[in-house]
Amino acid sequence: MFLTECKQAVIYTTEDLFLCDAAVSHISEDSATLTVTKSNANLSLTEAHITFFDSSKGLVTYSCELSGFKKSKRVSSNEYYFTRCTALEQLSVMQRRNDIKVPVNISVGLSGRTQKGYLSNVPATVWNISAGGVFLTSHESFTIGDVVEFRFSTSDLPSIALQAEILRIQEHRHLRKIIGSKADDKELIGYGCRFIRLPSRAESQIRNFVFRQDLIHRRWISSME
Repeated sequence: MFLTECKQAVIYTTEDLFLCDAAVSHISEDSATLTVTKSNANLSLTEAHITFFDSSKGLVTYSCELSGFKKSKRVSSNEYYFTRCTALEQLSVMQRRNDIKVPVNISVGLSGRTQKGYLSNVPATVWNISAGGVFLTSHESFTIGDVVEFRFSTSDLPSIALQAEILRIQEHRHLRKIIGSKADDKELIGYGCRFIRLPSRAESQIRNFVFRQDLIHRRWISSME
């Protein structure tokens, strides 16, 4: 099966120009159904490059043949059309699972039983996140091996309770590359952390968020070219 677990895709022309987003359903051995809105789609398209967000495989791009768009019977204020796309050739796979990191700037409160004792609601900022972990800064001094807990949320991601083990301590002189002018605060300490005891639902939510943000970034880069 060319896809494992996929609900979203992005359609590009064969010249890799962004066209629209699509919902993915009815996946079979080498094909799937794509649903788009009329306002965004080129309904005469017969061939396309399609990047699928597969929560197991990553961002997988295929050269695809489209069998023609048909109007959906869904009741909605928008007109939806669907097409059956058949994968002809795999063009690329963009990093799986833990490899993709996306920048954020989210304030959180850290708690946990550390080597210094129990700490509660320590101010910190998450600067990037992947399905495997986060990079954060704080004025608090932690030790490698400490485990902290915090809730992470954004405008399009529900609040998720996370636990992370501190794997490395970032020297201050390297912080500017990651957090820019905020590194002028000489008291900040950077920490690279990996998630532990991560429930499958939370992992899926984070992975969805990461891939979605990466797609938005790729789309922006494409529009600038």
